[in-house]
Amino acid sequence: MQLPTFGEVFLTTDDVQGGLENLKLFKGKLISSLCGGCRKLFVIEEGLDNQGIISTLHSPEHDEYDQTFSQDSNNLQSFDFKGSIKTIVTGKKHTVFLTDQGDVYSYGYGEYGALGHGGIIELSIPKKIIRISKVDTIACGEYHTLALTNGDLFAWGRGFEGQLGIRKDVETAASPMFLSFFYKNRIKLIACGAYHSLAVDQQGILYGWGEARFGQLGTGRKVSEQLPSRIDFQLEQPMNQSELRVGKFLPQETSFQVISISGGYGHSAAVTSNGELYTWGFNQRGQLGNGDKDKKSSYYPKRLMQDISGIQLPGFSKVMCGYYTTYAIDQKGGLWSWGGGNLGHQNDKLVDLPRKIVLEDRKFTNMYANGQAAAFFASLRTISMKPNHGPSTGGTIISLIGTGFCDTGRQSARFKLGDQYTEVGCEYDSLTDSFRCTTPNFEEHIDKYPVECVVEVTLDGNVYVECEQKFLVYSSKIVISSLYPKCASIQGGTTLIININIDDLTASYMKHLNIGFQPRNKKKEDKSAMKQSTNKPLNPLDLSINDPELDKENWMCVEGFYEKGKISCTIPNVSQLQTDSLNFNVDVSINGQQFTGNPMVFRFYDIQIKELQPDNVMSEGGASVKIIGDGFFDTTNKRVIFKTLFGERLIEIMWDKQDRFYSFVAPPLSWLLGGQQPTPDLLNAVKASGVTALLTLSGIEWIPIGTFYYIDPEVLRLGPFIVDEKLPEEQKKQLIHQEEQEIDPLKDLQGADLQKKKDELQKIFEAEEQEINYFFKKAGQYLSVYGENLANTESLLVQFIFNGNMAVNQKAIFKNKSKLVVQIPELELPTGIHDVGVEITFNGTSFSHSGKVFKYMAFDKSLNEQQKLKLEDEEIKKLKKTQPKKK
Repeated sequence: MQLPTFGEVFLTTDDVQGGLENLKLFKGKLISSLCGGCRKLFVIEEGLDNQGIISTLHSPEHDEYDQTFSQDSNNLQSFDFKGSIKTIVTGKKHTVFLTDQGDVYSYGYGEYGALGHGGIIELSIPKKIIRISKVDTIACGEYHTLALTNGDLFAWGRGFEGQLGIRKDVETAASPMFLSFFYKNRIKLIACGAYHSLAVDQQGILYGWGEARFGQLGTGRKVSEQLPSRIDFQLEQPMNQSELRVGKFLPQETSFQVISISGGYGHSAAVTSNGELYTWGFNQRGQLGNGDKDKKSSYYPKRLMQDISGIQLPGFSKVMCGYYTTYAIDQKGGLWSWGGGNLGHQNDKLVDLPRKIVLEDRKFTNMYANGQAAAFFASLRTISMKPNHGPSTGGTIISLIGTGFCDTGRQSARFKLGDQYTEVGCEYDSLTDSFRCTTPNFEEHIDKYPVECVVEVTLDGNVYVECEQKFLVYSSKIVISSLYPKCASIQGGTTLIININIDDLTASYMKHLNIGFQPRNKKKEDKSAMKQSTNKPLNPLDLSINDPELDKENWMCVEGFYEKGKISCTIPNVSQLQTDSLNFNVDVSINGQQFTGNPMVFRFYDIQIKELQPDNVMSEGGASVKIIGDGFFDTTNKRVIFKTLFGERLIEIMWDKQDRFYSFVAPPLSWLLGGQQPTPDLLNAVKASGVTALLTLSGIEWIPIGTFYYIDPEVLRLGPFIVDEKLPEEQKKQLIHQEEQEIDPLKDLQGADLQKKKDELQKIFEAEEQEINYFFKKAGQYLSVYGENLANTESLLVQFIFNGNMAVNQKAIFKNKSKLVVQIPELELPTGIHDVGVEITFNGTSFSHSGKVFKYMAFDKSLNEQQKLKLEDEEIKKLKKTQPKKK
C-alpha cells in the first residue's frame, strides 16, 4: 500500500477466538506500517509534526525486555526523540527500529550479537547502529536481522544455521556485515523466517539460506544452506488434483518474477508477478495450504491452485507467514488464510487449504503476522456515491459510501474537473457509516455538458482518496419535450411516456429516476421552488419515492425507467389526494432528488358516465349519439371505440363545451364486421350480442360506456286495440299498460288441428286488416302495432306521419316483442278521413320505413258532438262502398 494512508486495522488473536476484530481506534488515523515479529505486533501511525506514533497490539507479557508498552498511555508510546519511525521488527528478545531517515536502532538482549552493537549484551533504550545508514528495509528472525540499503544486503546476529549468509565460516556477527554473495547483484526484497532468510534480486529471482531441515529453503532435503542458494519453481501438478470441483486446471508457464516473499517458523511462501502463489517447507499444521492430509513437509515450491471449496484460486499480490499460519492478499484486495492458529475464521483454527476471510467491500493492502496473531490493513475506500450525478447548478445532496469512514472534524470532499477543484465539507452519518455533502455549483468551470468529475475524500485535509466512481455533472437545462398521454384517470395505473432531451452519457447514469406529480395551485407557479424538491437535513441513502421529505412541496413521486430517449412510469393513484385541482405539474428527477424545474402540465380526470342517448340505432347508422356524464373536458385524443365479435372501430367524437357532453355519429353496422362481407347471419350476430362501447380521453385508458345496440324496427301490420268501455278506468288503464305474454298459438298442434288454428288466425288477421283499411280511427283511440324483435327502450316511440312531411311522435306502450300499443294523438288535419303513416323508433331518432298506414278521422274543432256523429256516419257509408265484395 502507499503509505501513510487512512483505513481500518483488523486483528486476529486468541482474545477474539481466532475471529477478526476491527480496531476502531485507528479509524481516521494515518497508518504508516503494520510490523512486528515473533510475539509482537505494532501499528505505526503518522502523528502531528510527522511524529511516528506506535501502538502495540500484543499483550504486555511479551514486553519483558522493553518499554514500548505503558498502561498510563493506553499502549501508545512516542518515539519522537529518535525521529519518525518507519517500521519495527522484533526477534525473540530484541527489537529493531527503522526511521524514515534510514537509520536503524535496536535494543533488548544481544544474544549472538542480535543487537548489532558489537559486544553489547543488553540495552534498555534504543541505540543507533552506526555501521549502516540510509537503510530501506529491515527483517528479523528469532536471533538475526537483515538490512537492505540501496540494493546492498547486510546481516548480523545468530548464524549457526547459515541464516546470515555472509561466509560459511561466520556463525555469528555482532555488527552488520555485507553479503558479498550479492556483490553486483542488487536486492529489492528481503524476509526472515525463524532461522532462515529470503531475498529477491532486481531480476525477480528468489534466494534462500539458513536452516533447511523442514524444507523451508525450497532447495531439497538438506540440513542448512550456509550461503544464498537460488530457489527454482518447478512446474508440477497441484496436490489433490482429482478433488478440483470447478473447471480443469492445466499447467501454465511459470513466471520467475517474484514480487512478495515471507518466512515462518519452518515454512516459506512467495507470489510471482502473474499472481501465482507458492509455498514450501514445514506443513505439520497445514500452513502450506496444499491440502495434504498427511501434513508432509514440501522440499520444493508448489503452486497453490484451489481453495477449501475446490474452486480455482485468484491471482495474488502479497503473502505473509506467521509461525504456523499463512495469509495472502489477492489482486482484488481479498484476504485469505490457512494453517494452524488464529486465521480470522471464528473458532476455526486449522485449515489446510486457502479460505477467504469475507469482509464486505474491504480491499486489503498490507498485513503482518507473528507467532500467535496477525494484523491486517484495509485502505480507506470511497466505493460509490448516491446519487452519482447532479445538475450543473449544484445543490445535490450526496452520500459517499465506503469503508474506513469516521468523524475527524476535518473530513471533506473535493470535486476535480481537470486542474480546477472545489472542496466542500462532509457530515459523518454514524447510522450508515457514510459521508454526506452538497455538490458545489459547477457552472463557473464547465462550458459543455455532461462531464465526469473526479471526487476525492480526505479525513485530514492533506491525504485524499479518490472515489472509485465518477460524479456526472449534467446540464441544468435538460427539459421534458412531451408527455403521452396528457391525461389519465385519478385511479392511475396506466403508463406515462415522457420524451426528454438527454444525451447518452447522462442516460447511462440514470438508475433511480423519480417522476413527480404536483397539484397545480390556482396561483401562479413558482418554478424556482421546483428546482430542489428537498432541503437539509436529507440523507440520500434514505430517500425513496415515498419519502416524507418530498411531501414538503406536495409532490407525489413514482419510479421511472429510461430507454432510448423516453422515460416511462406508472401514473399514480391520486383519488385520495386532497386537492382542489386535477391539473398537475409533471417533472423528472434525473438523480432521484432534484427536478428539472421545467414541468409540463398533466390532467387527471374523474369521469362518471351516466348514459348514452340513445343507446341504439338502426343498422344504417348515421344517428347522433350523446355521451352524458360528469367530469368531462376536451382533449385531442378523445375517441370512442366500438368492439364486436368481429373487431373494433375507432370513432371520432365531438365536445360540446356549453352543455359539456360528448357526441358522435353512429357508424353503419356493416362497418363493424372486421372487413367481412355483410351477411344476414353476421349482422344478426352483432345485433344479438350488442356492441361494447368505450371512451378514451388519453388514447390509452378506456372507460366503459355501456352496451350499444343496432336494432331495425319493422312494422308488419296494424290492428285495432279494443278496450271494453264498460270497465272501470283503473282497470282499463291497467289493461292498456300491462305487458302481454307472447304465446305461439300453433305450438303443439298437428294435422287437422294445426290447419284449423291457422284458418282461425287468418280470419282474425283479415278482419283486423279490413278494419284498418276500410274503417277510420279517431284521436284518443288505441292502435296495435305488430312487428318483430321489438325492444322496450326509454325512447320507444310511434311516429304518425301525415300531409307528406308532417309528423307527431307518441310514446308507445310495450306489450311484448311482437306488439306495441299506442294512443292516437290529435293531428292537425282538415275535417275528413286521411291516410296516416305509422313508423316506430327505439332510440327516438331513427325510425322504421314500413309504409304502413291507417285511416284517421279528423274533425274541425268548431263541430259539436252531434255534428261529429253525423259526419262519422257519412264517412262510414262512403268507406263501405269501397270495400271489396265477399266471394
